[in-house]
Order: sequence, then structure tokens, then C-alpha cells
Amino acid sequence: MPNERVTTQLNVRHDPKGSSAVVGALRPGEAAKLEGSVPFWYEVTLSDGTRGYVSKAWSKIIPEATGASGFIRLGEWNLKKLGHGTSKDFAAVAKVINDNFDILAVVEVMQKGGAHPGYDALLSRLGSDWAGVISAIPRPNTSSGNSEFYAILYRPNLVKTCDGWTELRYLTDNDGGPSGTGPDIFSREPAFGCFAVKLANGATGFDFTLAAYHARWADGDAAEIQDEVRHVTEVFTAMGRARPGENDRILVGDFNLTTPDLEATLGPQVETLGSGSTLNTLGERTANLYDHLLLFDRAATQEMVGSPEITDVREVAASPKVFYTTVSDHLPLRAQFRSGPDDD
Repeated sequence: MPNERVTTQLNVRHDPKGSSAVVGALRPGEAAKLEGSVPFWYEVTLSDGTRGYVSKAWSKIIPEATGASGFIRLGEWNLKKLGHGTSKDFAAVAKVINDNFDILAVVEVMQKGGAHPGYDALLSRLGSDWAGVISAIPRPNTSSGNSEFYAILYRPNLVKTCDGWTELRYLTDNDGGPSGTGPDIFSREPAFGCFAVKLANGATGFDFTLAAYHARWADGDAAEIQDEVRHVTEVFTAMGRARPGENDRILVGDFNLTTPDLEATLGPQVETLGSGSTLNTLGERTANLYDHLLLFDRAATQEMVGSPEITDVREVAASPKVFYTTVSDHLPLRAQFRSGPDDD
């Protein structure tokens, strides 16, 4: 909808550029359906079905009202060493999250002295409109600065945790610590939580388990990464055991594999759209589409609308290079789900 700067109307244009033909308008207080995002523009659909683009500088996103015809925006973002260094622009990160998500899995939450100061600072910046759950112990379970937590942020007015789910639960695996036992399948085994949409009438809508995952890097050795990633099917099994009867099982993360390599590992279940999710040191988009969303059963989770898509949010920074330096070397992934009623 138009932001507070608009006094008369916000033009809707045919293409994402200021010289493009005007195909409609939004007046203060009016809203359109958000369809997507490109640099400096939102793609929207007006109430009469007209599709076009509005300037991000003159518009704002409002959380969609939940209900039988509502949606939630679910995603994942690798936030590049969150908690290390002093260059992170938390205001920019929070703006991206506020503008694009209702629930978000965050990977690369770094441990520091056994704590997670980056996660704490981000949650503080987001304020009371957001809550979060985080894994209790980093993986690997060592004092190394490379150990990581997983976190899931959500809007408590739209989403709630399921009863008894106060933290994220790891897939059972060797924790990678000095006293760890048994095969160490995952360098950072996935962790998952249980969530449900809160409908406007007070009822519970779409509920689901959501896992976050950051695959090993292995110096880019695709075969070694694939050896780990093929075990993610065990994560779906563990999610089912933790919540019997729940077939809406979603796994998101940075797989460190391109789509062809991931499909060669898991089969043709990869639906993520986008030319790439990682950036080079100049902030330019690469061809590496590493961030993905997988479903346990696509037929069971018909709440997902369309396909997951990488969202280009670099305009939040002064330049792509500044984005790389102060925000992340990854772009976030976003998918849309119907909020209810729940089908299982």
C-alpha cells in the first residue's frame, strides 16, 4: 500500500521503471496483493486484476490478515556470520525481514562464548512485533568461533509455537563435540520446531514442522557435500516421529549445492526459483542457487502457493557491495502458504 509520503496516489506501472506506462493507481489507504520483488520495485495485482509495479520508495508492505483466504510468508536466510564482527547493519536486516516475512529460519547464527549475540541483537532490533526460538547448543558442540546455532523468527500476532515446543530440536546425531559418540553424519545437523498460524477468528490454521539446515562446505567439494545432504530424508522422518500425524514438514536452508547437484542427490523435488542466491565480493549475484525449500510431501502440503523464490533485496543497502559487506553474502528465500484451515 502507499506509504506515509503519498498524499494523492501511487502510480502502478506496466514495467519496473519510472518511464513505463501507468496502468493503475493506489490511493492512501488502498492496498494491492504482493506478487514479487525486484530491485527498487514491488510487483502487485490490483483488485480489478491489473498487474504492475509500484516503487518501493513510495510504498510499504503490510502483513496480510490471516484467515481462510489469508497467507503467510515463510522463508530462510543465511545471514553471513551473524554475531561476528561489528559491520552488520541490523537496521537493514530488520527492514528486509519486516518487509518480506512472517516466519523466517536463519542460518549461520554464530556462537561466541557459548552465546548468540548476533541473534539477540537482531531480535532486539525487530522489537515486540517479533519472537524467536533457537537451538540450545551450537553445532559442532565446541568453543570454536565457527560453531553455529539455528534460529526461527516469527510474528507472534500471526504465528505461534505448538504446545511444548520452546526450542528447536536437533536431529539425533553425533554433536561434533569432544565427547560426541557414534557416526557424525552432519557437521551441523538440522534442527526443527513446530508452528501454527493464528486465524483472525481465534482458531488455529495451517500447522507445520519447520527445519533449518546449513550443509557443510567441504571446500566446495560437491561429492562430499552430497554425501551429507542425502541424509536429509532422515530429518523428515525425525520430524514425523516428533509430531505424529503431521505431514506438513518443511525443510529450508543453505545446501551449498546448485539445483542440478541437489536434484542428483535427492531427486527431482527442487522447486526453488531464482538465478542464484549467493553474492560475490562486489555484491553481484552469482549463478549459485544454494538456498532451497524442500517439502516432505508436496501433495500433502497443498497450502504452498507457487514455488519458493530467491528475493533480491540488495536495494536495502547503498550499493550491492555495501550489502555484501554489511548485510549478507546470501539473498533470502521466500515462499507463500495459505494460512488455513489446516488439512491434517
